[in-house]
Amino acid sequence: MKKKCLILGGGGFIGSNLIGSLLQQGFDVRIFDIVGFSRKNIKEYIDIVEIVEGDFNDSLKLKIVLEDIDYVYHLISTTVPSSSQLNPQFDIESNLLPTLNLLDLVKESSVKKLIYLSSGGTVYGVPIATPIKENHTTNPINSYGIVKKSIEDYLLLYNRLWSIDICIFRLSNPYGEKQNPKGVQGVIPVFLSKAINKETVEVWGDGTVIRDYIYIKDVMAIMVRALEIETPEIIYNLGSGIGTSINDILKYIKENLELDLKVNYCQGRSFDVPVNVLDVSNLKNRFGTINYVNIDEGISRLYNYIKKNNQITEQ
Repeated sequence: MKKKCLILGGGGFIGSNLIGSLLQQGFDVRIFDIVGFSRKNIKEYIDIVEIVEGDFNDSLKLKIVLEDIDYVYHLISTTVPSSSQLNPQFDIESNLLPTLNLLDLVKESSVKKLIYLSSGGTVYGVPIATPIKENHTTNPINSYGIVKKSIEDYLLLYNRLWSIDICIFRLSNPYGEKQNPKGVQGVIPVFLSKAINKETVEVWGDGTVIRDYIYIKDVMAIMVRALEIETPEIIYNLGSGIGTSINDILKYIKENLELDLKVNYCQGRSFDVPVNVLDVSNLKNRFGTINYVNIDEGISRLYNYIKKNNQITEQ
């Protein structure tokens, strides 16, 4: 009998890519997302996956979707760093509290493993040294990071008290196919979309902010492999381990894609750390050699995908 995976937040950028990767590996897939969520990212899977709509706060609905599930991917996040600052209480009520309820339900279920997507970009705060190791001090500077870290702590608690098999990925900055170029996250698709449309790119700060970007297919390879191996360290940085500045990305788009890019540099934001590059040595030791798609190749692939799929319109 096929193993069945539940993807909480399966209609988004990461979830929709995960569906394809799990199906390729022979898993059955059930996805759970908010009522009326867009089917655009999953249109090719609608007839071959089970789709359930509901509120993450609805414990009865969660109990139902957990039935006969072997593995759970928890990808739900109702906020981003900027929005979390505006209403921390909502951040807690819609992310932390429902996750605690989920853990109580998983404790009584047949679930064999729960995989949680945390944030390698916010839980550490301003790093003391880079690349950042998993044992680096965690000192998040926004509500988003605080809630992510709190969820991590409760996951570790339930692992210790009730032996729930947990794997936590502190993800860096993923980019790639099915990412919304009109969204509030993901500078690479946003820049590409604006360049194609001959719109001005808005950059917070002077463009020297450095991030760890990882191509979505590389993320999927690791997340699926987490079902196949033991993950005793529990927490793993998931990134490329390479730092790239905003200005580096803009330069590549201008010079290699031959797009006329207009840039407007704005005042920096207080919740943006200047540098975030993850140490991925633990990931490589546990998951094996990772043949990453380099960022130049990844940007070119995404550019071609956006043009081919006409994803420069609102999703």
